[in-house]
Amino acid sequence: MIETFYNLKKLPFQKDINSNNIFMASFTKELLRRFDYMKQNRGIMLITGLPGVGKTLYIRAFTDKLNQNMYKTFYTPLSTVNTLEFYRQLAFYLCGESLWKKSQLFRAIQDSIKDYVSNNKKIPVVIFDDSHLMKIENFYELQIIANFNMDSTDPCLFIVVGQAHLRDRLLIPVLQSFNQRISLKFYVPPFTKDETSSYIKHHLTLVGRTDPLFNDNAILSIFQISGGAARIINSLALKSMTIGAIEKNETISEEQVYRASQEL
Repeated sequence: MIETFYNLKKLPFQKDINSNNIFMASFTKELLRRFDYMKQNRGIMLITGLPGVGKTLYIRAFTDKLNQNMYKTFYTPLSTVNTLEFYRQLAFYLCGESLWKKSQLFRAIQDSIKDYVSNNKKIPVVIFDDSHLMKIENFYELQIIANFNMDSTDPCLFIVVGQAHLRDRLLIPVLQSFNQRISLKFYVPPFTKDETSSYIKHHLTLVGRTDPLFNDNAILSIFQISGGAARIINSLALKSMTIGAIEKNETISEEQVYRASQEL
């Protein structure tokens, strides 16, 4: 209905967007520069931000552009596990091992990382998503796992991703040692009002709409309701367009946005 009424090539504001088509906000270039630095230097990187600002999307954009002959990506979204399951999950992803003793798992994980680097000539990139849910004990274990050759080398890139309060959580005394070992930190901010407007226009252009669809008040309403969070912008814009198409509104106003917000 939306595609037909608004003459679009496909449905806009979808989360499966090609990483080459992501919107470049004011902070995006800086984030990409930090990714490039970590790609070369490895170690532990921390990425935080409010829910829905696109942290995982930026991670996907980064990994999609990695040379698969030089890097091997491992994505671990399950963070609410105990210590032994943390080790088993990581060992399974890295080397397919199903061991039971922590010491065996630790050795298998480190040996697998070393093997990727020395024999396969690939740098492992291990991503821990939703890490704000990770148990404190597992941060201890990650610190130990990342310790190679008496903490003198960084053969692997670990990316720890979580909501904004994770950064504050890592400042507590018991996690001070782990926090000190983080090479780079980056906070992904929500979009500004102007970026929200550009983001909406960008996504509509991707599906073939060049004429304005949302009026200025509608865009302002989307920004105010969403707080600049991309996930909420997507939902609001799409729901507003659905209402507009049903009622045959050629332009989306703040009225449709407000009604769409009641369904969030």
